[in-house]
Amino acid sequence: MLTKVNVSLKARPKSKYNILLGDGILSNWQNWLSIQCPDKQIVIITDKIVENIYAHSFSKTLTKNGYNVLILSIEPGEESKVQSTKEYLELEMLKAKFGRNTLLLAFGGGIVGDLAGFIAATYMRGIRYIQIPTTLLAMIDSSVGGKTAINTPYGKNMIGVIFQPSLVVMDLALLSSLSKILVINGLIEALKIFLTLDNKSFTYARLNLNKLLEREPHTLKSVIARAVKLKVKVVKIDEFEENLRMILNFGHTIGHALEKLSNYHILHGYAVGLGILVEAKISQLMGILSIENYELISRVLNSIGISKDMLSAFNADEIVSIAKGDKKNHSGKILFVLLKDIGEVYTKNDMVATPVDENYIIQAFNSLL
Repeated sequence: MLTKVNVSLKARPKSKYNILLGDGILSNWQNWLSIQCPDKQIVIITDKIVENIYAHSFSKTLTKNGYNVLILSIEPGEESKVQSTKEYLELEMLKAKFGRNTLLLAFGGGIVGDLAGFIAATYMRGIRYIQIPTTLLAMIDSSVGGKTAINTPYGKNMIGVIFQPSLVVMDLALLSSLSKILVINGLIEALKIFLTLDNKSFTYARLNLNKLLEREPHTLKSVIARAVKLKVKVVKIDEFEENLRMILNFGHTIGHALEKLSNYHILHGYAVGLGILVEAKISQLMGILSIENYELISRVLNSIGISKDMLSAFNADEIVSIAKGDKKNHSGKILFVLLKDIGEVYTKNDMVATPVDENYIIQAFNSLL
């Protein structure tokens, strides 16, 4: 059964698109691609792993049906999400004479989605693109909301733009090849959304962790749908992250610092999971979150392999130093989303991001060790 989520943006009422969630959507591509690409000019951006498993055969199918298709693949990993890769892909598109009537397909995980979306925003001053996420993390996180970006030596996602897709296609069949590690990697993003916005969904996910890890279709679809609908609700209200959308950064200030310190060897979801542990601990130490709720969060994360022992490889002072350069900070203060309760964030002066003294960060980190 197909689930359709409509995205209509408050800041731009005429900007509307759909998110399609179901099993086998890619096989029925005629139902959604034809209307999106009447000129039949398509560029597929993917990575070499996804190209071999899915994208190459999909490209051949489109070519057989009269589409002019250029498939461009990159090396998997954060090392590819940089300016030089973006320039290479854009020049290949120009060399092949693809114009403003081109539809770009971001066919892959979050790295591909972020990079391809940024290219769509800037190529010939903007072309349409469709997100086709192939990982659980990308379905829940990067494919929804229009955030696009590349990394720099100074931090992750430091250069980019918010540019909404024309459609998001989430085919559950694409998750069949995911390892358990990659399922957990995406599940953490869902837990993050539930922790900040919906106690009932957090409880549902917590009680069905084994089914989720086994990729039981009904449970997995339910969690994806819950997370996506919650994120869409936030994005509709605050597309450009002026306040409410910052709620989705819970766990990310510490998480991004851990990613950078590990030279991006730690997976994004796992880094966010450790970030949730630290940032929830900060909430508890500041007297905002109860010790009972903190311990519940810790137990749930520990049950999927996110252990505080993993923090022993990092240094608190280095984390603070990198966190000071986070792009969401304001007036030199490190901003955090803090938990008040399961499903509810702490607000001060109606703002969801709160300045936190670096001593709390160090104290939280060290207390976990």
